[in-house]
Amino acid sequence: MLNIALCDDTNVELARVEKFTLEYPFTKVEVDTFGSGQKLLQYVAKNKAEYNIYLLDIEMADMDGISLAKKVREFDNKAVIIFVTNYDEYMPDVFKVQTFDYILKPVNKETLFEVLQRADQYLHSSHSYFEFTYERNKLIVKEDEIMYFEKNGRSAHIYTETKEYTCNQTTSQILAQLDPMVFTQIHASYIINLKYVVGMKCEFILIKRIINNEVQDAYQELPISRKYKKDFKQKLMNYMRKRF
Repeated sequence: MLNIALCDDTNVELARVEKFTLEYPFTKVEVDTFGSGQKLLQYVAKNKAEYNIYLLDIEMADMDGISLAKKVREFDNKAVIIFVTNYDEYMPDVFKVQTFDYILKPVNKETLFEVLQRADQYLHSSHSYFEFTYERNKLIVKEDEIMYFEKNGRSAHIYTETKEYTCNQTTSQILAQLDPMVFTQIHASYIINLKYVVGMKCEFILIKRIINNEVQDAYQELPISRKYKKDFKQKLMNYMRKRF
């Protein structure tokens, strides 16, 4: 599933792109529309909304699309940003904010579908990695293989399906690298990958227990603090909707 934010200060064009986006045939989509960059940012801040894709008009009065994209990148460096513009003269600037692509107006349905399909494939590929240094060695692990992180003082233990690693990063540093739609903090000591969650039992999250590449019958229990419960439930629901 794709959660898409559309932003254009021209109502006719906004409605046109929204109509085409909702007709995208390959994956279920949900679309929120915004008539200005300020409205988009206020909505995200108030509702803690998360989007896979931002479709942004460049030529807007209150805040141009490139400035808006820079604001988005302050809290989300994983989402796909696609610009919609009347002119290709902006191309050198758009790629300074990790832009996936740009589409010239008037938007053509077939072109939009082609760009969305590539973005969809990109988002659902295992392209993300977690980088860390331990004992002067730089290590890289696929995020998709990380089951959870456990903080213990200054150290953090990284549990994957096959190995355990140690790094010396703070919780904030760890979260800054991770996809916020896949990983979530449940306790001062734990950050988990929603892919491995199988349920919730009282004050514990149940995750898959994997030993020697084999999923065990018994689940592993990790504690969840009250302050993280609401956010965990919302993120799990969003993750399941996106996945199925």
